[in-house]
Amino acid sequence: MDMDTPTDLPLFTKLYTLAQVLGILSVVLVGVWVGLYRGGFGWSAFPDLQFNWHPFLMVLGLVLLYANGALIYRGFRSERKRKLKVVHAVVMVSALVCAVVGLVAVFKFHDSKGFANMHSLHSWIGLATVILFACQWLAGFLTFLFPGLRSSLRAAYLPLHQYFGLFIFAGAITSTLLGLSEKAIFVQSVGSESVLVNVTGLCVAVFAGLVTYLLSQPKFRRQATEDEVLLTDTVLE
Repeated sequence: MDMDTPTDLPLFTKLYTLAQVLGILSVVLVGVWVGLYRGGFGWSAFPDLQFNWHPFLMVLGLVLLYANGALIYRGFRSERKRKLKVVHAVVMVSALVCAVVGLVAVFKFHDSKGFANMHSLHSWIGLATVILFACQWLAGFLTFLFPGLRSSLRAAYLPLHQYFGLFIFAGAITSTLLGLSEKAIFVQSVGSESVLVNVTGLCVAVFAGLVTYLLSQPKFRRQATEDEVLLTDTVLE
């Protein structure tokens, strides 16, 4: 078997494909929800619609993009490690930008309505997740990409980076599910809207379970190629 092939490629491919379908579906369902039931999107000129960017961008950034950034090394295992590092950093910073804009949208909405900020468990977990994500991205960029630390230091930091990666993803999923429930209760959604919100939350939850499984199984890990082993002191992926 090739060094770069997982021990159970057919299973990985099926689960990876299913996860992608559920992740994209989650984003689409949020867009349908705010489009059909909440009036669509707007910004400062339409403060009632400005809030709608918050759930959409958070699910797009902290759920779909973040998960795909974490899965880069396993989903595109045939690519060069250096290239994957760059793609990983770009996808993650894109997720972070989505999250920051989503936060700006909800804070501006609250200010325009005179609502209090940071009063719910959803907001506490959500903001803490975004802050930790920003710190994680910066630390990863400086450690693994530019300027990059010595191989021994990168190897020592890698398990911590991986742990906090999953921890942040768990925080994002928890905050997302709390936020969907909180908004549904606040607007008193019933009937088809309530069903749509619940289905969205279920898709997010199953997506999270699949992503966590794919990331936690050693048999799906990207193995270093012979060239990479020869060119580096320590295998980091």
